[in-house]
Amino acid sequence: MSYQRIDLSRYIVVSVCFSCNNDCLICMLSGLKDRLPGIDFENFKRVITAIEEDGRFRNLILSGAEVTTFDELEMYIQFASSLGWFRKIQLQTNGRRLSDKGYLRHLIDLGVNEFFLSIHGREEIHDAITRRTGSFRETMAALRNLEAFDVNVITNTVLTKANFYDVLPLMGQLTQGEVSELHLWNFFPMERRDSRDLVVSLRSLLALLPSLLAVVRAAERPLVLKSFPECLSTGEPAFLDSRFPVTVLPDLFWKKFGDSGFGSCIYRDRGECRSKSCWGLSRAYLDKYGEEADLLRPIASPADLSPRGEGKEGGLF
Repeated sequence: MSYQRIDLSRYIVVSVCFSCNNDCLICMLSGLKDRLPGIDFENFKRVITAIEEDGRFRNLILSGAEVTTFDELEMYIQFASSLGWFRKIQLQTNGRRLSDKGYLRHLIDLGVNEFFLSIHGREEIHDAITRRTGSFRETMAALRNLEAFDVNVITNTVLTKANFYDVLPLMGQLTQGEVSELHLWNFFPMERRDSRDLVVSLRSLLALLPSLLAVVRAAERPLVLKSFPECLSTGEPAFLDSRFPVTVLPDLFWKKFGDSGFGSCIYRDRGECRSKSCWGLSRAYLDKYGEEADLLRPIASPADLSPRGEGKEGGLF
């Protein structure tokens, strides 16, 4: 069958705030949230207008730490929608506030037509990762509420040692709803070593993958593997996709991101791999599991790969 997926390289992300109602163990903003500036409304209007004038991106993602904790979110959505330029306005969210159906309906009425919800395990596991009791129940209530509206819903799960044995039943549960695609993300710690022992080995992923594929294949949904080395063999309905949207974030985040050493690979270092989009391995992974030379292989031709969409857009606010 033909699996329909969104192409994130056709989106642009604007992070509007850095407050959050979770305190996730896996957050890439951990330790930075209090130091990152949000974007005020005048600068937001300037950025959004510049995106329209540039003409490359017809899809907008509003993000944050947790965008629904931003008191002025409705005003920002309304402005972006009023331009009539964006085909998709997506919220990246943990979904907790969407458990309020009236609030959800209001966001949709303002122009949001796509939701990207993070959920990292079933109840006990998810609540332990978010460090918020009841967060799983609220996110699942949001997913049920979303089924009443004509919007696209995508889920996002970050694979870690904390949820490794829960991912399979979680995916089975999620495929019972109206989720169009499921994303499974490799955990990249924003540090040079895995201080919390959360990074999963590629061998463990490959052992889990056949069971995951059986679950999503039965439900006729795509499983999108994000930030894993592109040379790993999968096959449909799994898709190794390292394309990310251009992201507007403060320069402080990009400095920390660069210091964390993502994108390492012996084949890239030797100039043997021609992929332009692969994220390779992190320094934390190399420190823990090594170079994985026997699992990885150089990609001879980039013909079927697209350059990473995730450009840095710093200095805008």
